[in-house]
Amino acid sequence: MKTLQRLLHFGLALLTACAAPARASSPSTQPAATLHPSPTPFPEFLQFPEFLQSTALPVAPPPTASPTPDSLFPYTIDGLRARAYPGGPIEIIQVVEQPPAFTRYLIAYPSDGLRITGLMNVPVGEGPFPVVILNHPYYDQRLYVTGLGTREAADYFAQRGYLTLAPDYRLYGGSDPGPDPFRTGMTVDVLNLIASVKSLPQARADSIGLWGHSMGGGIVLTALTVNPPGLRAAVLYSAMSGDAGDNYRLIAASRGPEPLGPDWPFSPEDDPVVYARMSPLNYLAYIGAPVLIHQGQNDPTVPPAWSLRLAQALTDAGKDVAYYAYPNASHFFVGGDWTLAMQRNVEFFDRRLK
Repeated sequence: MKTLQRLLHFGLALLTACAAPARASSPSTQPAATLHPSPTPFPEFLQFPEFLQSTALPVAPPPTASPTPDSLFPYTIDGLRARAYPGGPIEIIQVVEQPPAFTRYLIAYPSDGLRITGLMNVPVGEGPFPVVILNHPYYDQRLYVTGLGTREAADYFAQRGYLTLAPDYRLYGGSDPGPDPFRTGMTVDVLNLIASVKSLPQARADSIGLWGHSMGGGIVLTALTVNPPGLRAAVLYSAMSGDAGDNYRLIAASRGPEPLGPDWPFSPEDDPVVYARMSPLNYLAYIGAPVLIHQGQNDPTVPPAWSLRLAQALTDAGKDVAYYAYPNASHFFVGGDWTLAMQRNVEFFDRRLK
């Protein structure tokens, strides 16, 4: 009965309007190295709650199919892999700016019947150009404006010959509202954008990279397990955890007594099996693209142990991964740390996409 009540509550919640949940550093004194690290104790100075400090992997991977109808299956990794992402034409709404190296456009594209807005930078030249899709971190939707959290990196890539796309996601910027249980709606929007790249004559739809910061990094990691055609490389920057339970607990801790709402209708303690089925950490075998991970060791927003654990798990799974630690960097890189990370990103994408 308890499970039935929870599912009924979840169904009702999805019919309501959804709201998505929740820079100073100096250059590293020594160059960070590419590592295939082993788990290390969580840095004591960060003082995260004990439940965020575990480096243990989630529960063992559950079965990939259910013998009975499963209302939560669409939000699991296997559910996301089982569905289609048709995308559609990318509409150019207007020219925003024309600096010397590229033109910036306001765009829109379809995703599950919603109109999703964003920015596109098209380099000067004939093309077609390899593509980098940039995925922004969490912001309060009331404060967010199109391009926030991605514009500086998008310009850096465009100046070096990449066509960039930065979606707002549903509920953000000028996009339509839509359901986003467990942040799967925003992931669907990114996967539909990947499918929409083929509508751009200036873009190489067979050479797409993803870049994601914080919440955007979590979205990128989930998209990697779907492994859509054309995706050839991904960068995770101060990313959320590959364990959906970690993310629920972090968001809940940041909200205090405030309820999380319809996007997170029940906790991992209520149904640990479903959370395991939604966790990319349990499905790394599905990843086909190489991954580059950047993590500041003085990050007060996400535990650095999460990125370290992911790098180790990808290594153990035989995946192509490089991990860079930045001893002095916070959640948002600045100064020398940001420049070094972006140089590494371009070198990584140049090898994989050009």
